[in-house]
Amino acid sequence: MTVFHDSQSTTALVGMAGFVVGAQTLIDGEWWLHVETTASVVGCEVCGTRAVGHGRTRTPVRDLEISGRPTVLVWAKRRWRCPDPDCEVSTWSEHSEQINPKAVMTERARKALADIVNIEGDTIASAAATFGAGWHTANTAVAAYTDPVIADPGRLEGVTAIGVDEKRFLNATPKQRTRFTTQIVDLENHRILDVVEGRSRSALGEWLAERGEEWCAQIQVATLDPAAGYRAALEEHLPNATLVVDHFHAIKLGNTAIDDVRRRVQQDTLGHRGRKGDPLYRARRVLLSASERLTEERFEWMQALVAAGDPDGELGAAWNAKELLRAVYASNDLAHAKRRLTDFYQYAAEVDVHEVIRLARTIDRWQNEILAYHTMGHTSNGRVENLHMLTEKIRRNSHGFTNITNYRRRILGCLGTQWDTIPTHRIRGRQPHLIA
Repeated sequence: MTVFHDSQSTTALVGMAGFVVGAQTLIDGEWWLHVETTASVVGCEVCGTRAVGHGRTRTPVRDLEISGRPTVLVWAKRRWRCPDPDCEVSTWSEHSEQINPKAVMTERARKALADIVNIEGDTIASAAATFGAGWHTANTAVAAYTDPVIADPGRLEGVTAIGVDEKRFLNATPKQRTRFTTQIVDLENHRILDVVEGRSRSALGEWLAERGEEWCAQIQVATLDPAAGYRAALEEHLPNATLVVDHFHAIKLGNTAIDDVRRRVQQDTLGHRGRKGDPLYRARRVLLSASERLTEERFEWMQALVAAGDPDGELGAAWNAKELLRAVYASNDLAHAKRRLTDFYQYAAEVDVHEVIRLARTIDRWQNEILAYHTMGHTSNGRVENLHMLTEKIRRNSHGFTNITNYRRRILGCLGTQWDTIPTHRIRGRQPHLIA
């Protein structure tokens, strides 16, 4: 243990107004700074009589690091006594806005911890370990600095295009089923507006109703996957919005039809699920690839496997239907897309494959939303899927969540809020090409 008594420079380094450092102690690699307030004359808050000292209590709290070393402030907190015997106040402790009563961290340390979680994306446990605090202490600090920002109505202002999609929140356990949330995304600013528990019409509808008619009226575009509940909620609450089903979700329906046909044909021809050497099982991934991404050799290889395992050509018909559906989204304009969609319907009726007919019926129910892809400038759910990926990264780094409130706070704190940060500028210009 090393003790230093030159406190003037240390006081400036700590930088807390109203505090001075009396001594600095280096204990196990950590700075322990003994501080006290500069107040010398204090009046009673009730009667105004000049108070007299009544001893001190020492309160250790975690503070920001100094030169890479963990720091503890030991506050010699004064106790004051009112000498007026008629005053109803006897004794009290001094207080500071920078260190809350019974706190184990200074307020600036709590804010820095919240920034580590919200801006840098660290987990609560990792941020807590950085400051030598417990998980609940760290989570309380994050909530204190995150919840007011999330609840600010100004965070949702200026939104004109949203994307809606479901996201798994909690995997199934022996005691409960998989739980889902609905994520509402600002497509223009690439941020999550909110996370709502559930994936139903009522879950989304209640959230939109809470926003109010004025907010809903300014939404011009809403992208979604082919979910009837979401469509009903959006049509009910967004009178001016055009609904769009983008190519990702529509082509996913085509790929699902291919997989269903492949599994059925596999069972009909061989009597078992796909195995390593089965032709259709070997071709399962290539069948889901876009035709323009296949080389001539790869395409012929796929055709040979399909011919060997699909004697009636049903799987080939499903693959062709998927490519015709892709052509709808690749059209030059709306009129071109309508012609190609008609070709898709005619082909589905001619091949008479159950899964293809089912796909055509689904596309027919969502025809207006699919064609809106061309009228709304090829608006897609790509940013929604990207935020899904980042959300899943947060969930995995945290080893999952069980509390929906903590989950929502973490997601909106990291992906739904624009925090004010001080940019770091380069102190040197561009380096020369050749440098030793």
